[in-house]
Amino acid sequence: MMKKLVTTAALMLFGAFSTFGSASATQTLGLYLPTAQQPAPAFPFLQGALKTQADGAWDFYQKTIGQPLTNFAAAEIKPKEGGTVFYPFSGPDFVTLAHAFPKADRYVMVAMQAAGAPVTLATMPAARAQGFQAKFMREWMKFSRLAFFRTDDLNEDQRDQFAPIGVTTILSTFALYSGFDVMDIYPIVYDEQSDTFIKSTTGQWKSVRLVLSKAGKPVTLDYVSLDLSDASLTKNEPMRKWLAREAKNPVLIKAASHLLQETYFSVMRDILVENATMVVQDETGLNYTYLAQIGPVDLYGGFLYPHELFNRKKQESLAKAYRESTNVKPLPFAFSYNKTNERSNVQVVRRQN
Repeated sequence: MMKKLVTTAALMLFGAFSTFGSASATQTLGLYLPTAQQPAPAFPFLQGALKTQADGAWDFYQKTIGQPLTNFAAAEIKPKEGGTVFYPFSGPDFVTLAHAFPKADRYVMVAMQAAGAPVTLATMPAARAQGFQAKFMREWMKFSRLAFFRTDDLNEDQRDQFAPIGVTTILSTFALYSGFDVMDIYPIVYDEQSDTFIKSTTGQWKSVRLVLSKAGKPVTLDYVSLDLSDASLTKNEPMRKWLAREAKNPVLIKAASHLLQETYFSVMRDILVENATMVVQDETGLNYTYLAQIGPVDLYGGFLYPHELFNRKKQESLAKAYRESTNVKPLPFAFSYNKTNERSNVQVVRRQN
C-alpha cells in the first residue's frame, strides 16, 4: 500500500506557514487531490536517496510499532465501526489514532499548536526549500524511532520563520501513509450558534479540517488548537461544553507529559472522568485513581515509574496496580516515552453503566 501513496516528505507542500508565500487552499489542493487521471500524484522534490530514506523510516515504524499496534487494537481495544474518536493533547499524531481506531468516521484531535496554512513548495526560495526538506527528514526519522512528538520540537517549529513544517503537513502526511485520500483541507472555527466547528472565512488557520476518504468511505479529521489548562477552560464555557460532548466518545491519551495529573488541568481531567465511555492511554494520561472511577482497568505491559524527564512519584497508584494485579497482559510494542518492556504500558478502561 505504501508504494502507491505520496512519499512522506513530499507532503511538505501542505503545511508550511504563509511566510513562504501564500496560496489559496483550492490552488494548493489542486496539486495533490486525487483525480481520475492521477489517483495518487507524486511530488517532485523528494527523489532518489531522500525518498528511499523516508520510505525506509516508514517501513521501520510499521514493523516495530504500527503493525503491532494495529494487531493489539483489533484484539484488545476492539474499536467499533464508525463513530468519533477523541484525542486530547494529541499534537499532530494522527498515525497512532488511525492505527488504534482504523474504522472511525470522525477523528477529533486537540492540542496547543496552531495548524498552519498549506502553501506550495514552489513559493519557497531555493535555500528555504532545501532547509525545509532537510528539517522534515530529521523530524520524520525521529518520529519513526520514538513514535511521539516532543512538545519542545513542535513549539520550536511554530516559531521557525525559515523552514517550518507545520501541523497540517504532518496530519496530511500521516493520513496519506495510513491509506487515506485527502479530498479537501480548510480552516475551521468554533460557531456558538451550532455548537460545533465550521469552515472559517477569516483566513486564519488556527484549527483545520481534513476531508478524507478511505476505500470510498468519507472520513473527517478535525484538529482543534486549544489550551486545555484550567486557566483557559474556566473562562471558556462553550469550549467546556464542546469538550464534554466530544469526551463521550472513545478517548486516546498518549505522550501527554503527565499534564492531566497536574492540579492546573483539573477541568479537563474531570471532563474525561465524567464523560468518557472508553479511555485508551499510557501512564502520562489520567492518574490511575481517576481512571479507575470510569470502570475496571485492563493493564498491559509494565510500569515502575515515569520517564526520567518527569517526577518519579507521578502515577504511584498505577505502579501499585501493576505490582498487585494478577492479570497484566503483555504489550508487544513500545507505545510512548518508555521503551523497555517493564515500563512500556497501556491501560484500557470501559464505562460500565
